[in-house]
This record gives sequence, C-alpha cells and structure tokens, in this order.
Amino acid sequence: MLHASFPAGPRRLFCVLPMVLALAACGGGSGDNADPVVATPTTPLTVTGTAATGAAIAGGVVAIKCNGGSDTATTGADGNYSKTLAAGALPCVLQVTATDGTVLHSLATGSGSAARANITPVSELVLAQLSGGAPASYFTAFDATAAAALTADKASAAVTAVVATLQAAGVDLTATGDVLTGALVAASGSTAGNAFDQKLDALKARLAASGTTLATLAATVAKGSPAAPATALSNTPSLPAEMLLQPAAATCSALRSGRYRVVTNGSSNKPADGTYDTEVVTLDAVTLQVVHADLSTDQLTANGNCRFKDTDGGDIVVSPAGVIVFQAKDGAVFRMGIGFPEQTHPLSALAGDWNSLQLERTSDGGPIVLTNATWTLDTAGKLTAITFCENGLDCESGTAATAGFPVITSSVNSDGGFNWGNATDGWTERTFLYRSGGGELLRVNLAGAGSHLGLSTRKVARPLPETGTVSETWNITQNNNYTASGVSESKNTIRSIDATANGFLRDAVTNFTTGATRPETFRINNPRDGFSLRVAETVTASDGSSSAVTSFIALGLRGTGVSAVGFPGNNTLVLSVSK
Repeated sequence: MLHASFPAGPRRLFCVLPMVLALAACGGGSGDNADPVVATPTTPLTVTGTAATGAAIAGGVVAIKCNGGSDTATTGADGNYSKTLAAGALPCVLQVTATDGTVLHSLATGSGSAARANITPVSELVLAQLSGGAPASYFTAFDATAAAALTADKASAAVTAVVATLQAAGVDLTATGDVLTGALVAASGSTAGNAFDQKLDALKARLAASGTTLATLAATVAKGSPAAPATALSNTPSLPAEMLLQPAAATCSALRSGRYRVVTNGSSNKPADGTYDTEVVTLDAVTLQVVHADLSTDQLTANGNCRFKDTDGGDIVVSPAGVIVFQAKDGAVFRMGIGFPEQTHPLSALAGDWNSLQLERTSDGGPIVLTNATWTLDTAGKLTAITFCENGLDCESGTAATAGFPVITSSVNSDGGFNWGNATDGWTERTFLYRSGGGELLRVNLAGAGSHLGLSTRKVARPLPETGTVSETWNITQNNNYTASGVSESKNTIRSIDATANGFLRDAVTNFTTGATRPETFRINNPRDGFSLRVAETVTASDGSSSAVTSFIALGLRGTGVSAVGFPGNNTLVLSVSK
C-alpha cells in the first residue's frame, strides 16, 4: 500500500545530546482564586431559537439556565421557541427534551437583552467540544462560576472545531452560517427545511450509515477537546470523531475512508538528502483503493478481519483505533511503516511528558540499536528535560538547567505536523500527532533521508491488569538493519497478579497447533512509569518442555491499540497490534 521513494542517510533524534549527556558522539497577578464577580441581571432577557434534528422538534420542553435566572418554554410545531426571562443575563445554556425522549443541548453567549440559540445535534457537539465532557453534565452544573468562564470566544472556537470535524466527515456546514445562531427552518408538515436543516438530515444519515450514535460521537468529540482533563482520556482504542462518520471496510470497522498520514522507516544506506519518507494518501475503505500523493494507486486485498495485503504483497494490519501498521516494499526487502488519519494540531499539543521507544543509530556510522527515552516539552514545543537510554539499559539525564543542554525546539511544518530539531547543529526531523477517539495522542517522529522512526506516547503510570484478561495481537518485527518481517500472531492470558512486586504472570501461547503455553513474568512501570519489562528466565512450558524467555521492554502507545516492544539483546523492534 504504502510505498514511498525511500530516501536515506540516517539521522537520529537525539544527535546533539551526546555532547551534553555523555552519550555516543554524533557529527555535524494575585486574586486568581477569588470567586467570579457576576453582575446581577436587572433587565429582561429574551431567548429564541429552533430545536430540530432535521425535522422540527415539536412540543419539546426547553429548559433555559442563564446568568442569574432560569425558565422553561415549549417548542411549536415548527420547532421554534421564545422565552423572556424577567431577570437573566447572558451567557445561557439550554436543554430540549423531545416527546420521544430525545435530549439535546445548546448555549448562547454575548451581551444585550436578546439572544438566539438553536438546539440541534450540532449544538450538542459544540457543547461537548467546549466543555470537554458530557453536555448534560455541563448543563446540570451550570452556575455563576461556569457563566463567568463561558465566553463568546470559547463558544466560537468550539463551533469552529465541530464544523471542521463534521466537514472532514463529509457534512459541510460552512455555508449555513453560525450553527448556534443562524437561520434554521426545520422541516414540519408541508414546510421543507432550509439548507441548514438539510445538513442536519445529512448528519443523521451519516450516523445511521456508520452505525454511530450521537451520544458516542459527542463523547468522542469531548475527549478530543482541549478542555478535556487528562484523567478523562481513555486508553481503550477507538476512532476519532471525524472517522466515526466515514464508510468502513467490509472486513474491518476500524478502517474508514479518509486521508491518512503514512510514515515509513526507510532504508539505512542511502545518501542524506534531507528528504522524508512520508506522504498523505487517500483511502477508499469500501473499494480498498489507495491513492498516493503522486496520484499513483494501490489496491488492497482483504486477508482476514482487519488484515490486508497490498499490491507488493506487504502485510497490513489495523488496530481498533484506525492505526495501520504495515510492510513497505523497498527493492528486495520490506521496511516497517505506520499510518493514521491525518489531523492538524496546535504546537501546544506537544507539551507534556512523553515516553518513546525506537531503533536508531546513536553515533554516525555506528550500529542500529534500541533506545528508549522520557522527555518533557513546554507549550512552545521546546525540550526542557530528558532521560535517554541506549540499548534499554545505559541511561543519561539532563534538564534545561544543565550547562550546555541542547536547544531542541519544534515548529509547525506547512506540509503537515511539525519540525523537530536543533538549529545550531543543523538537523531537523519531522513529527506527527494522531489523537485517537479516547483523546490520547500518538507521536511519530521521522528522521530525514529515510532513516528511523520513533514512537512516543504520553507518560502515564501503567495499572496492573486484571486476572484472566486475554490479549491477542498481530506483530510486525523490524531488525537492526531496518528490515521488517511479515505478520506473526500472539495470544496470552493473565494468570496472576503480584502487587508487592508490581508485576504479573501471564501464560503465553508458544504453539498455536498444540495450544502449549509458557509462563512469563512482567514488571510494570519499569524502567520508568508507562514502560513494562519482561523478565529473562528459563521456564517450563505446559507441554513439559524447557523454554528460555528473553527480556524485552514494552511501551503501550496509549489509546491506539498498538504497543512498541524492544528486545535489547538483539536490537529488534516489534509493533504489536491488538486484534
């Protein structure tokens, strides 16, 4: 599928750090906590609007909660409502309960004595985006503090985000005006709906065709909102909102039509020409046709549930979050690649603590080895702290306070994603982000000239699993020459938990024909929070044979259904994809 030009000449992500961290050499005001001051309303406030889902919501009860006052209204046969609050001021939040039990929410901001607020499935999504949570919960909890925080700018930003999400999913609201205040004529009786109302019909049709409910879509929008707290994000792999409404492949509900960012770990022996092995492809999930940036095409062939072959015979597997792991043909061999729906993120999305795992060179001309790291970026995308470990074992740490700490920064790249590098040392790499349906971010870093790719996830301590949990995965393995094998399969069951040792014992299938298993011991949050370590030991398998368990370091890429697994003993990297 996912071929590219394979430029080469490896560079490594941390190529300036050896100078500082003794790694291998490399060339070349007050009152913030005060209660909000909210003026007491002294004049009447009139709130009007239309409640509709494509058809008018007739006889719906509209509950209106404003700054300093609340009241109710009832919609007419055309879905319109109007209410004057004797004492109330903007902003307001609204809830309509239809006669069939449908409940939707909306909001109104600004100032003055009159406001309009349409109540539709789109406004439900807007309130989810604005609050980063359930619209019903936001409505229930709305008080003076929430009113003080609800500004017109925040509402406008939420509208913009939702309109962009729906446009990416094929529902274009850009010509209908403001979705909260625009003219909405709902279909009722002999009255046909206007263009806005027809877009609500289109959204309803998209939801039905994709098998997605509005509640699921709203919850996904909320988790992708900047307002969503980190504690609300989900590690369960799922699709982002813009993909939930897209057509799905017949054999894989996680593979949807759309534009995908494709990143390939290129050849290790080509000239350093400064190019990057990445492109954006367009996938038709129904026909399984891939159109590349140069307009050439590939035809995928289903090879089981969420498993495919491309034109060159490369294996492709898809996680429940729509992340594609694949083999890309490069001459006589295959390279490892990863693909995910193309998204746009602000530079501030890079901020925080990240864990990473990758194969790379840690010195010019040196061997390709396994490395892992934990780093911190500020809201401007600047590196402020790092722990970097070569071969998973030898670690060095530094912070921005360390003398000579390298100035590694990020900037937006007009071709997608970000630049990541050190201007003084003259190297730049590409970084891409993918936010899954649970709100978690995957970061993929790509070195120039076809060299290594790095995989990063938010640093979060891993909880112990539950006894009896069964995991089944596909695995694509990349060796220390950047050559990728075909897909293998794994299955394991958690046998017991050892809370004292912060670990667990699992039974891993070693022979799918006989069903033989062997015990494997793990330590979680080792070597650091978010990682896990399989302990090297010799064990007795269920068939009585002796089995040598080798050590590996695993990093679950949160919310994606993919884990990066590194074997320090032979410097190989496995991408393990949940079935």
